[in-house]
Amino acid sequence: MANKKTMKIITFITAIVTLVSFLYKLGLGIYSMSLVLIIASLSTLMVFICKILFLKNVYNTRERKKKAYLRMIIASLIYTLIFLLFVVLKVNNIDISSQKSYDGWIGSLLIGIMLVMFVLSIIKLKGALEKTDIMVTGLKEMIYISALTDFVIIENYIYGMYITYRGENQVFMYITLFFPLAMSICMLITIVFMFIRYFKYKVTKKEKPKEEK
Repeated sequence: MANKKTMKIITFITAIVTLVSFLYKLGLGIYSMSLVLIIASLSTLMVFICKILFLKNVYNTRERKKKAYLRMIIASLIYTLIFLLFVVLKVNNIDISSQKSYDGWIGSLLIGIMLVMFVLSIIKLKGALEKTDIMVTGLKEMIYISALTDFVIIENYIYGMYITYRGENQVFMYITLFFPLAMSICMLITIVFMFIRYFKYKVTKKEKPKEEK
């Protein structure tokens, strides 16, 4: 119980940080007219929603946790399909985003934060998969999906820096073109595992909600 209470407090604090991150990404995406950054902000919004679901259901019955986990899956699936649509358009040379970059120290700071969050999400996901609480696992899975989107932004940023100082590179260009597709496939695979986890999760009918102490 103490661990869940501590996690609830930490999740509440990080939920506020996530909300600020969403507004920052959205604002920077609109300012730079970068559709990929705007889409990435939506993934951050999904993480915020999942954290709220976690806070509401962390002390609930397994049945309600399972329903909340299904909402997390649906939110992840909707976002992934939006991202996949953008990727398919880009692969087919229908790039509906602006070519303006989010450079400068503000952009570099954003990329640095995204890189740190990506590494942390992988570490946390590994630990979450060893837990039995489906809400903890679902939260980490959603953070991982969001981190994959951030990884696409990091790669685009590196590519932009490369062509600025070294010029166009055909190999790098194809990597940048198809890298988002690879990440979207990883996102879909994660969602498939989430569905499997959902159907495998057993619900105890007589279980009563635990009261917070």
